[in-house]
Amino acid sequence: IRKKVSNYLDLPKDSQNETLPTLLQLVERRGDVERGKTLFNAAATCAKCHVVRGNGKAVGPELSEIGDKLSREAMFVSILDPNAGISHNYETYSVLLEDGVTLQGVKISDTPSAVTIKDTEAIVRVLPRDQIETIKKQTTSLMPADLQKVLTTEQLVDVVEYMTTLKKEAAATAPN
Repeated sequence: IRKKVSNYLDLPKDSQNETLPTLLQLVERRGDVERGKTLFNAAATCAKCHVVRGNGKAVGPELSEIGDKLSREAMFVSILDPNAGISHNYETYSVLLEDGVTLQGVKISDTPSAVTIKDTEAIVRVLPRDQIETIKKQTTSLMPADLQKVLTTEQLVDVVEYMTTLKKEAAATAPN
């Protein structure tokens, strides 16, 4: 069945315009943790929206313990198809203001007097209700699609390898 289905699906391309391996093949690969960490914080642009142990911007979910929460397969899916599973409280909202300005971001709070959203640059905006024309929950993630296009396949594997190491740090034990 997989072989038949693969004949009808176009697999995404990487930064070299090479077709990515299947998800199952990606999951089987192992990468370099240190290269993955460097890429996570630079070329892969992950740190522009995610915090790991105090570093990065808090737009999307905190990833300091993502290795305890998601399987390798789920990490690849999250990167390759960010709309497949949008984390609770990280849904994108589009707000149309009375003056015609449209803003998009994650809703931080919603009160009778104002709606607060955080955009992709981690800028928080408090929008008074009397200035809002419409507010609508979007079906797409604030995380951009096609992030694999800024990485080679090997680099993508390195980033996921690094993410698998992001686990809850063991509490230091006091000497007896």
